[in-house]
Amino acid sequence: MKVYFIVKPIGNFRLKQLRKSLEKTFDNKKDSFHIFSSIKKGHAITLTEKAIEQKADVVVACGGDGTINEVARRLVETEIPLGIIPLGSGNGIARHFKIPFEISKSVQVIKKNKLAKMDVGVVNGHYFFGNMGCALESHFIRSYQENGWHGILAYVIAFFDAVAGFKHQRIQIEYQKEIRQISPFVLLVSNTNQQGYDFSLSPKALSDDELLDLFWMEKSNLFNKIKFFLYALLRRKLTAKAFNLVRLSTLRITLLDQDEFCVQVDGEYLPVASNHMEVRILPKKLNIIIPK
Repeated sequence: MKVYFIVKPIGNFRLKQLRKSLEKTFDNKKDSFHIFSSIKKGHAITLTEKAIEQKADVVVACGGDGTINEVARRLVETEIPLGIIPLGSGNGIARHFKIPFEISKSVQVIKKNKLAKMDVGVVNGHYFFGNMGCALESHFIRSYQENGWHGILAYVIAFFDAVAGFKHQRIQIEYQKEIRQISPFVLLVSNTNQQGYDFSLSPKALSDDELLDLFWMEKSNLFNKIKFFLYALLRRKLTAKAFNLVRLSTLRITLLDQDEFCVQVDGEYLPVASNHMEVRILPKKLNIIIPK
């Protein structure tokens, strides 16, 4: 088995941990492994293309949801499976598949090579594998990236920055012959049941059911916002009238204000120039390695 590991920027200690686990796990007579280190945003895409050119049997994203997105987008519709070693912050996609966080254990998952098929979301031609959103959650991601910090504290700071500066936008959503005009506080389209740090707005989402889970919360009062945050953090079912959850395969989002969309895709800010977004699902277009 010829395996390529695309590694996000990490410290020397974790890189040595990874290499030690690979040397211990893979048989150098039957297998070969190659480590490519990404140095900046977007570099993992180029490294994945290089791995494909070199006839990789498996390409492994070593990072968080953003790294997974960069690697996986080049594997869509190929037969080459995606492996995951969760080295990010929230790790929503890895949590969805119950991939162990200990490096040695996640390497064992790669070695066992149990495959599953995964649906792939598309928004205006951009792939997403975990989720995309265009309300508070996208402002939060943009703030998080602008701050340049990482970890749970950085998430908390970015979250309060986003809440303080958030302005509702009027949008129109069209799905399943429904047309609604809303001003969402939160709008998230999920392919997985995790958004990171065990936080979920789509707890029953499946990554192989040919459907996406759309959650939105309308513009509301302070009481409902506090209720939303408490329920989400405590993993309580979001049942109030202000909370909406539907399953769909296609979605059209139109911005009604004279403004621009703020969009996040798999935890990365995505500039969108158009005032229309077309969201759809590509059924089972990605091979992925999962625990047995």
